[in-house]
Amino acid sequence: MISVVIPTLDRPDLLGQALVSIYEQTYRDVEVIVVNDGGVSVADIARAWEHELSIDLVELPHRAGCSRARNIGIERASGEYIAFLDDDDIFLPHHLESASALLRSGARFAYSGAVVSSRRCTGLPGDWKQMHRKSYAFDPRFLLVANYIHTGAVVVENFKDTRVRFDERLSLCEDWDMWLALTHELAYPVAFEDAVTTIYHQIEGEGGMVVDGQATVPSPFSVVRQEVYSRWSATDDELVVRYRDWFTAFENYRNELISRASPMPRQLFDSVLRQSYWRFAEGIEPDFDEIPTFFALPNHSVGQPA
Repeated sequence: MISVVIPTLDRPDLLGQALVSIYEQTYRDVEVIVVNDGGVSVADIARAWEHELSIDLVELPHRAGCSRARNIGIERASGEYIAFLDDDDIFLPHHLESASALLRSGARFAYSGAVVSSRRCTGLPGDWKQMHRKSYAFDPRFLLVANYIHTGAVVVENFKDTRVRFDERLSLCEDWDMWLALTHELAYPVAFEDAVTTIYHQIEGEGGMVVDGQATVPSPFSVVRQEVYSRWSATDDELVVRYRDWFTAFENYRNELISRASPMPRQLFDSVLRQSYWRFAEGIEPDFDEIPTFFALPNHSVGQPA
């Protein structure tokens, strides 16, 4: 069985769409653990699904943060595997079936690709190949530099009997820290499915962590990035160190622009990730002079190199 953990906060309609995407899975042995992080009650939504899905609803009296909500879900997960889904994202129908096949083949951590959509989708859009995609093969070295794995794309062996949990002190990038803990500390074997099986929504005007993270100086992204680098600092890999320096310089440049109230390009990090991942994989040194070019990119999504 797969336990799907969904933290939710004041987005009941979107939660309903997320539950529809679980109901439509071709893999049927599923329990859903919804943790309401102190927001408007979603008990009526859970009741509406009681004959179609096994839902364990936890409604917290006060907001505790998405890491705490996910950790509560992990503690209650009874499945052999745990999947993660944010309340504003969706699974495509074969997501859990594809992940379960990877896990049965010997992996303990499985993930696939995600379309990064700037509009609300209930399925894979016809123009998805023109969108940004988080669909990168596993590289443990580059994971020490940046997070290229979408939270909703991950299905992992149930680890609640270990001490690994989402860090509740992190306001951002808690998923990145978790992937590092599972793959480096617990040494879980990883399998990647080079197929789009999830939709990751980043919609202009809806706010969220990405938008909020670019509204203040210093950007919370820049602060948390340094925390993660410090926590996972044990490396003698010179290319990792240089790319970490590049991302630090990128964050400093972004902070400078935020301080001048400059608008941020849409899906900025996905543009940065797309180029830096492939350059790193080819062993190409980072180019500090190109950092400003990312802030002058056309304000639209582009395809990903083959």
